[in-house]
Amino acid sequence: MAARLWFILVTSFVSFVASAEIMNSQLTTAIESREPVDDLGHNVDVSEGDIVQVMFFTHVGSMAGKNIVHRWLYKDQQMAAVTLNVRSNNYRTYSSKNIMASWAGEWQIQVWHDDLMLLSHDFTVTAK
Repeated sequence: MAARLWFILVTSFVSFVASAEIMNSQLTTAIESREPVDDLGHNVDVSEGDIVQVMFFTHVGSMAGKNIVHRWLYKDQQMAAVTLNVRSNNYRTYSSKNIMASWAGEWQIQVWHDDLMLLSHDFTVTAK
């Protein structure tokens, strides 16, 4: 009985992972017509004394009615967690973060659903 229950749990988990799909993700400076306008890749430059707003775009499939969370981490410390409701099985969404030059260093954005990390994106902020 325990083996059967374990099989059902594992099969359900694998089924969800297979159906939860991140179709595209991108770090950008702006969103227009629900699409990123540029690709910052893994580098963000901030001039001393300035604040730069960056956005993390996520195109999600097969998750209608569920939530994802964008977690913004700076040097392994969570700076923000933004819950985003996925409204269809082909849904584009984003979150943003204002970043100061004094926050130069290693950043990571994680995309979560419940206790499952679906994606992570690392980038470096450089003070100029």
